[in-house]
Amino acid sequence: MGTFPQGLNACVDAVRSAAGELSDEEVQQVFEGLRARTRELHALNEAMDMETAALKAADELARQAEQAAIIERRNALINVRRRAEIVNFVRDNFADRPDLGMESLLVGTNLARRGARLSVDAEQKALVDRYLGGLLNDLDQDNLTAFLASGGSDAEIVDAMWRIGKELDTSDINPSSVKVAQIIHRYQELARIDANRAGASIGKLDGYITRQSHDADKIRRAGFEQWMNDILPLLDASTFRNVSDRQGFLENVYNGIVSGNHVRVGQGVKDSGFKGPANLANKMSQERVLHFRDGLSWHGYNQKYGTGNLREAVIRGLDMAGQNTATLRRLGTNPEANLNMAMDQIAEDLRDDPLKLRAFDTARRNMIANRIKEITGQTRISGNAAFARTSANLRAWQSMSKLGGALLSSATDIPVSAAELRYQGQSYLGSLGKLIAGLTKGRGSLEQRQILSSFGVYADTMRGEIARRFSADDTMGGRMSRAMNHFFRLNGLSWWTDANKASVGLMMSHYLAQSAGRQWKGVDANLKRALSLYDIGETEWELLRQMPMRHADERDYMTPDGVEDIPREAMEGYVTSRGLNVSDASVADAREQLRRALSTYVNDRVTYAVLEPDARTRSIMNQGTQRGTVPGELLRFLSQFKTFPVTYMQKTLGRELYGRGYTPAGLDSRFRAGRDLINALRNGNGEMLGLAQLMVWTTAFGYLSMVAKDAAKGRSPRDPNDYRTWMAAMVQGGGLGIYGDFLFGEVNRFGGGVMGTAVGPMAGTVSDAITLAQEFRSGEADAGSALRLVQNNTPFMNLFYTRIAMDYLFFYSLQEAISPGSLRRTESRIERENDQTFLLKPSENYADPLGIAR
Repeated sequence: MGTFPQGLNACVDAVRSAAGELSDEEVQQVFEGLRARTRELHALNEAMDMETAALKAADELARQAEQAAIIERRNALINVRRRAEIVNFVRDNFADRPDLGMESLLVGTNLARRGARLSVDAEQKALVDRYLGGLLNDLDQDNLTAFLASGGSDAEIVDAMWRIGKELDTSDINPSSVKVAQIIHRYQELARIDANRAGASIGKLDGYITRQSHDADKIRRAGFEQWMNDILPLLDASTFRNVSDRQGFLENVYNGIVSGNHVRVGQGVKDSGFKGPANLANKMSQERVLHFRDGLSWHGYNQKYGTGNLREAVIRGLDMAGQNTATLRRLGTNPEANLNMAMDQIAEDLRDDPLKLRAFDTARRNMIANRIKEITGQTRISGNAAFARTSANLRAWQSMSKLGGALLSSATDIPVSAAELRYQGQSYLGSLGKLIAGLTKGRGSLEQRQILSSFGVYADTMRGEIARRFSADDTMGGRMSRAMNHFFRLNGLSWWTDANKASVGLMMSHYLAQSAGRQWKGVDANLKRALSLYDIGETEWELLRQMPMRHADERDYMTPDGVEDIPREAMEGYVTSRGLNVSDASVADAREQLRRALSTYVNDRVTYAVLEPDARTRSIMNQGTQRGTVPGELLRFLSQFKTFPVTYMQKTLGRELYGRGYTPAGLDSRFRAGRDLINALRNGNGEMLGLAQLMVWTTAFGYLSMVAKDAAKGRSPRDPNDYRTWMAAMVQGGGLGIYGDFLFGEVNRFGGGVMGTAVGPMAGTVSDAITLAQEFRSGEADAGSALRLVQNNTPFMNLFYTRIAMDYLFFYSLQEAISPGSLRRTESRIERENDQTFLLKPSENYADPLGIAR
């Protein structure tokens, strides 16, 4: 190849000129990068001499360095702006409680203060749901949702996606597969552009399919040699650019995957321009390490070593993109560093008040630190991937064993939703009637679904998020995740949740359109208060009133899409009122912020109506621990099935107590929680009435749930004249939360006893199994107990509409055969403890076609 050119120093000087001053280490990296790129250029074109190749390599790197310098300056401006926004938000709205101001910024609070719910977490969810809701809506419009979900055409769709990215012909591929590929590509491109606007620098990669997943367990079991032999034929030559030792390169990749430390194995030098610790924009902008030859190669690898099918990979990619982009928008390119600098400024404001400063520092080290870990995703990083996956799958197993009757327990969602709509200014009783009627409409008409998709209130079934209502867990493997989705469809909860969310979202959108006919001073005070939580005040409302309303089912709806049609003159006036110069960019930015505020308002409030845990709830339950660690997994096992009552207390009760103007005592206060509760109820803004109304209706619907569950077990209803029945109904309705579960263990909302409530269902199951094993060893075991243990821990066996049939047709006869007299003993116990009888006595009416009990 000849000698290396002597003019290399001049090449380095060209790069130094573009990038600015370089350290000795950076100069050495530039030398190495230049050498590698020079050799590559010479290998590609042997007619090019080494001097020319070196100059061309230097020119390339200089342009990269110049771009990096521009990115660095841009990011510095972005971060300064975001820090100023954080500090000003806390100073303007939470000067008396900066700790709650930071919590409101990160995960939202129930306080009736401007912007208290326009949190990073709420924007993350709204943006993710916008991507996924739009994707699902577009697939639905072409009747392609089931086509993608089936997985049967994944190879064709992937092939089409790769060709579309390469601008190659797709005429020989099934048109349905091509259409799905085009829809997915559209939303991935939208996510990429949004990320770049927020501070990332993600190039358009030809032939891009979606984020590549790697199942560390599968790869570890295969071993490096097998994995390397399988992947090598599938990789494109660009994977090994500047790589002389392919095996060593792949071994580094392999070790990174199986260890859970996905470090990027770089080739050469590229000064990205992203500086600072934990730079999120840099992570989003990193190039892919493994490049596949084509779409079919990607699909082949994903089938053998990936996690989940194409649908799951696409959803996972858009989910991560939405979360990261929303974080960039609110916290800058270095979120944690920016937050710490902002909190340092806030702490300076408290120097003259040592008690408040000490309280803020305590909150910063504990509560705020946990909130940060939740929104930045640190708690979702596995300390040990295999341990995390196994633990999550065990919890999923428990869910599919224990939640067969969850639909019957969900009747209280209706009064909870009505209470949220009342908080926004709508009639409580009128909302109850509309919500019940909405159950017959499911997700509504195509036009209604399009309205919902504009708010992102449309993606739960697609994402498989139903399970999160009961467990703040998202670590299941692909097969277990699909099994959970199937389970929640069979037990009716997917339909129930979708129907209720659709009803609430449409009612909110229609109510906004109705209210748009009035100026701000004429708008219901409750609606004004709710809108202000999302930074929508009089000025923003007057803009929203000017948008054209969307019409469907003979009603008008206000949707985020209409923000684009607000007259430019009005938007320019808005920009000027905020002290900014009018330009195309500033007007577009103002429209985007207004659209995001409106979308986040509806999207977030729907999760109050149909309860769903948010980052605040998860941070309370996870306490900053990582999954795949002993403390993290213990907490997740202990908190399984407690997510709903904690969410109920944090969102529903928290809203009724603190959402009308009362602020809880400061961390430096001597007030106790009980005194704080009394003061909240005495606030005089309707707190006591709202709480009382909620308790009455949730208790009434809780009784209906109990009747339905008793009927599913073949039992008579509990005596409505017994006060214990109504106490149990209050627990069932969520009124007493988890504390009531200890008092009335048998009526735990999800069917668990005191042990399962206290330490989680997995621990209860293990305890039952140990007790049974000990009884077997001592000769005191009851075979009927063994049968019940198996029944209660077998997925899909406890669906409410199949369990009673299975009992009378098979299990009662089996139980009587292995434990004679057990059915009569069970009947006597139920009558003695609950004052209930069986509608059909098992001891007299079970079927025994196989002669099991004879």
